[in-house]
Amino acid sequence: MAARAEKKFSVLIADDSDDDRFFTERALRYSTRLKLVGAVPNGAEAIKYLDGQDMYADRVLWPFPDLLLLDLKMPLKDGFEVLEWIQAQDFPQFKVVVLTNSSLEADIARVRSLGVEAFHTKSEKFTELLEVVKSLENYLLGPEQPK
Repeated sequence: MAARAEKKFSVLIADDSDDDRFFTERALRYSTRLKLVGAVPNGAEAIKYLDGQDMYADRVLWPFPDLLLLDLKMPLKDGFEVLEWIQAQDFPQFKVVVLTNSSLEADIARVRSLGVEAFHTKSEKFTELLEVVKSLENYLLGPEQPK
């Protein structure tokens, strides 16, 4: 139980909105279990980060995350293209949560078909973003094991 309570997770944000990245980063500061390790403005940069390309090759400065918070509608490569790329990789223990403005059923279904279990619609309310952060902690910790 103590190990579960102390577990920390690193987070990468991929979102093209400066405002959304700012508020998500701010909400993550309220978490004792989630630590931001990077924020990128598009899908192409997310892939570079995850693949350790270019400046992201230094894993001391840019550690591989436990969690990717992924927007769907981004330039260069969108969130779906990032998810398709991730499916072709071998990233054990890596989780992706979609955090997007889209609440279209077709988008949700496509995200699920690409292996994502958690999907959140962005909110204008900071308190709701804090609730998302709390649900991320619970999602990463997984179900508590019975004694």
